[in-house]
Amino acid sequence: MWLIIPRRTLDNLLMQRLLFSFLFIFLNASAFALDDPWVQIEKASQAARQLSYKGIFAYQNQQEMRSIEITHLNNGKEEFARIINLDGPPRELLSSGDNVIVFNPNKENVRIQKRQGQNLFPAILPSNIEFVKSSYSLRLGDQERISGREAQIVFLDPRDEYRYPYKLWLDKESSLLLKMMVLDHNQKIIEQVSFNQITLFASQDLNWFTPSIDAHKKYVMDEVPENIVSKDKYCTISNLPAGFREVSHVTRMMGRQPILVHQWIFSDGLSSVSLFINPIPKGQKSKVGELQIGSAHIFARVMDGSQIMVVGEVPPATIQKISNSVQSVSAH
Repeated sequence: MWLIIPRRTLDNLLMQRLLFSFLFIFLNASAFALDDPWVQIEKASQAARQLSYKGIFAYQNQQEMRSIEITHLNNGKEEFARIINLDGPPRELLSSGDNVIVFNPNKENVRIQKRQGQNLFPAILPSNIEFVKSSYSLRLGDQERISGREAQIVFLDPRDEYRYPYKLWLDKESSLLLKMMVLDHNQKIIEQVSFNQITLFASQDLNWFTPSIDAHKKYVMDEVPENIVSKDKYCTISNLPAGFREVSHVTRMMGRQPILVHQWIFSDGLSSVSLFINPIPKGQKSKVGELQIGSAHIFARVMDGSQIMVVGEVPPATIQKISNSVQSVSAH
């Protein structure tokens, strides 16, 4: 016997099937859009470098808290930034591309120092997110208001014991990083930075890109020790913590009694660690042991008559492993 279905019922079934098909396609498209939440981190990295903004953020670690003003402009060709300490001793930083100049006033004069380019809040995320992916897993949290703006919380959880967890607040409209927390493995806050106020702008005016001038003080340029190129392999470094890569290596003559100091910087894309190696001058006492200053850990030891010192805002296990990665030091 044939089942007779009324025409209206058949039309309703067809309409439901079409609606279900559209819903299935929509949900699949949404799932695809959310399939790779790392896109949000990549957008945050780009926003900090490509947008123009001015704001005041608070920086706090286990020892200090201070307010800092930042003005950042991207004219399509180059980045410009001016950073001013609003608390404590006055200090200004001007950066243009990879060139960084720091103005440090004291009672007598203003000392001008050249520095290597570095990732400064809110541009703490690397341009190559793949470095971070290999060392952290990502999960989305709730949404909160930061500095009057809606933000998406993102957690970066370390894949091992060699790095700390990060909690990030990303502006939903611009993707700009509005707040960051570095936590220890017990979820205690080690360091946090957060905008109290932030404004995006489109002006290309660079009149603000100049330090505050004190006509009553003399401006003195600090001499930067010249990098020394050495063809000799000074030491053997192997078995670094997973995810850490060498991003810088310089050799300079330092100190009142000039000694040759080698410095390496290793990073996993978020965390950075400095390794210093230098021969111990005759009559100078070597340093051995561990020390914590604020959120930074320091580990010092001696090998083959050289001082090895590692410094970084990372877990103690990372500091020790990088120190132990120095397998040998050449004779002097």
